[in-house]
Amino acid sequence: MLTKKICFKSKTKYLNIFITLLFLFSQIIFAGTTGKVSGVITDEIGEPMPGVNVMIMGTTMGAASDINGEYFILNIPPGTYSIRATMVGYKPYKVDQVKVITDLTTKIDFPMQTASLLMDEEVIVVAERALVQKDETSKIAVVTSEDIMSMPVNSIQEILTTKAGFTVDANGDLHVRGGRTDEISFMVDGVKMEDPLYRDSENNFNKDAINEMVIISGTFNAEYGDAMSGIVNITTKDGGSKFHGRIEYTSPTLVESPYRTANAFEGVEDELEYKETSVLDNAIVPVIGQIRGSLSGPITSKLTFFMSGYTVNTDSYLPHGYNTAVDGFGKLTFFVSPTLKLSLSGQITNSERQGYSHKWKYRSDNQARTKKNTNREIFMLTHTVNKNFFYIANISRFNNKMKIQVGNKSPSEYVRGVTGESVYFYVDGDDSRYADNRTTTYRGKLDATWQANNNHQFKGGIELIQHDINVNEESEPWPSGANFKDIYTKTPFEFATYLQDKIEYDYIIVNVGLRLDYIDAKANMWRDMTRFGEFDEDNNFIPAEEIPVDPQVQLSPRIGLAYPITDEAVLHFAYGHFFQNPNYNSLYYNAARDMSSTLPLVGNPSAKAQKTVSFEAGIKQQIGDNWAIDVTAWSKDITDLLSTFQVSYLSKDYVVFYNLDYASVKGIDLTLKKKYSSYFSGSINYSYMIAKGNNSQPLGGYTSAFTKEEVPHQEYFLDFDQSHNFALNFSFFVPANKGILSDLNFNFIYRASSGLPYTPYVDPTVRIDVNSARKPWTSTFDFRLQKRVPLTIFSLALFLEVKNLFDTQNVLWVYSRTGKPFDNGQPGLVGSTPDANYNPANVGPPRTISAGVQIIW
Repeated sequence: MLTKKICFKSKTKYLNIFITLLFLFSQIIFAGTTGKVSGVITDEIGEPMPGVNVMIMGTTMGAASDINGEYFILNIPPGTYSIRATMVGYKPYKVDQVKVITDLTTKIDFPMQTASLLMDEEVIVVAERALVQKDETSKIAVVTSEDIMSMPVNSIQEILTTKAGFTVDANGDLHVRGGRTDEISFMVDGVKMEDPLYRDSENNFNKDAINEMVIISGTFNAEYGDAMSGIVNITTKDGGSKFHGRIEYTSPTLVESPYRTANAFEGVEDELEYKETSVLDNAIVPVIGQIRGSLSGPITSKLTFFMSGYTVNTDSYLPHGYNTAVDGFGKLTFFVSPTLKLSLSGQITNSERQGYSHKWKYRSDNQARTKKNTNREIFMLTHTVNKNFFYIANISRFNNKMKIQVGNKSPSEYVRGVTGESVYFYVDGDDSRYADNRTTTYRGKLDATWQANNNHQFKGGIELIQHDINVNEESEPWPSGANFKDIYTKTPFEFATYLQDKIEYDYIIVNVGLRLDYIDAKANMWRDMTRFGEFDEDNNFIPAEEIPVDPQVQLSPRIGLAYPITDEAVLHFAYGHFFQNPNYNSLYYNAARDMSSTLPLVGNPSAKAQKTVSFEAGIKQQIGDNWAIDVTAWSKDITDLLSTFQVSYLSKDYVVFYNLDYASVKGIDLTLKKKYSSYFSGSINYSYMIAKGNNSQPLGGYTSAFTKEEVPHQEYFLDFDQSHNFALNFSFFVPANKGILSDLNFNFIYRASSGLPYTPYVDPTVRIDVNSARKPWTSTFDFRLQKRVPLTIFSLALFLEVKNLFDTQNVLWVYSRTGKPFDNGQPGLVGSTPDANYNPANVGPPRTISAGVQIIW
């Protein structure tokens, strides 16, 4: 039944039991931001050595080996370290270039040697970065700061699309393993960063501030929640004991877009006068191109700082459209004592962008643009109680302001848009959209990690989330328009907690956990969504009674297993239930229950969390000294996806958000990677996928109702189904002191994807399956070439960056009658003219060339 509700009372007992267990174990943790080092210390004949001191150089972190020669060090920020083992009567043993990764264990063993009485000796070795990480129980990719700075990328999304499982649809939105576009959780220093209203995440995070990015493209541990497809966990940089800085300028494209000119297509005349626009007309900082920089170092012996910022001003490759943004990030780290650390970080981003609408080609000033102001603050306290136990207190605030507006007009000043003779292009009036939305999210977390013994590391977590959502949206606010207004304030509350055990033996590693998520929308809804009111005996309309919706609770079991076959091969398996709440816009939309329009859409605060049951299995195998391959097969059963369905009642049709959609996805991810040797490193990522479902996005049901078509009741290829996806990343680097080619870096990324599906049109009397035809393949070749020149007190670097080197025309959209991007197959149709049909947004960006300079000290 559509009126079915979740019985909250039956769920509260599970909540009480789970919280009780949580405090019994005293395990409270949030998304990981640190890693672990462990190993065994032996003497010259292989016997374990107790009492050996192991220290991470340059820090106060260390441990002593136990009676079995085993040691472990917890709470290590991701990065590269030198680790030293010492004991009287033995040579000091130092291992350099030890890589620590978030949430993972780095194994470092020490074979100690007896010291000579005649000389002071030290054994120094360089750690070989493990090509096969034995405690990874699912598909994980790690991208370091050095990787990011050398790649021809300018956004997080561009980094992610080089990894297996990540695809991009025709709108440019990101998907992971066939999930919808909002099923990825982006986290910064363990804290989720998204606007809860539409689940928007900032994709322009300054790459200068990134220390490490851990990408989980499938199943993940119980510590991560409110996501169904993937996790992107970013840890930011800290200041160090020495001053470091970098500033970089990147020029705008040195080749003009062929679409930013009059009569852009051969043989197609502009119907009206085309006027080129510039981002500088709206730039926040009037400097064309990009400027990025960072500075870090000590303030005192115990207080360090890191700061970074950027400004970007770029024009779209299309006839109009732009992006302008300014960002600043800062972080203070205070070491109160060797066991107590405080950190405070903040980020402010102001941006403005305008996309391209072909209908507004000749009146871009009257097309709406989007302004966003975001700021976040995170305070974190880390206390290491002893070598086995540490805890973290974390408080954060994330504030978002979004304004969609035509110029600086208020809604009362909007004028209805009017098309010209072609009945396509607007020649007068304004866009119909207006929004002034504000959201603030407060999060409180408390965390701890307890290494019970050498084989069990317990984690748990508790998180309290309070949202403050203020919405003011209007559509067609002119006298003859819809005059729809959506104005409301809501304060939903969320709670999450989990317990997890990481079991580590030489022959098996298991991650097992259970997560609980709770949400209270704090809103009212009709008792029966199919009855919005009734007429009394005097024929007066009485609106339906609205009652408070029940809070909802979800339990998510997770398990992952890694089974080392040999020192160079590991089998891994993972299974889990993953829930994600719908965005709050779908819960609260049309809060006033305005039913006056032709087909009103109504939000549903009783909508359930969407669910994915995911399984994956794979093998990781090292090949020789420098290569490794990872093959992972996976499947996802997705239910309770948010949808919209039509209700007919009292001669009135309306549409309500509800959990009706479903999907099933399966595929294979293959990764072949080479670590740096002989001057080059790289990776090849390939994904094969089949993604089917009954709707590609929540408003599919509304679209069906509006066009008077039946809602699909069978699975078909989803709009973002991409059977084949290939990415090659190659890096060539010559280190210092190698002659004229010293400090030369060449990095290229080649991406190729099979065509996205579309529904062809044949004849109204012929039934054609949805998305039964395919668009052409797409491909791009991007590269960055950089030469660094050391000078007296700083280094100078010059670079060249080219996107889409071969100027490939990648088709994004096609007309259903022809399967072509510029031919609609209806030359005589009203509104069908060559200028209208040749929409340059139907194809991807052409070749761009940028140059720049860096100063590093």
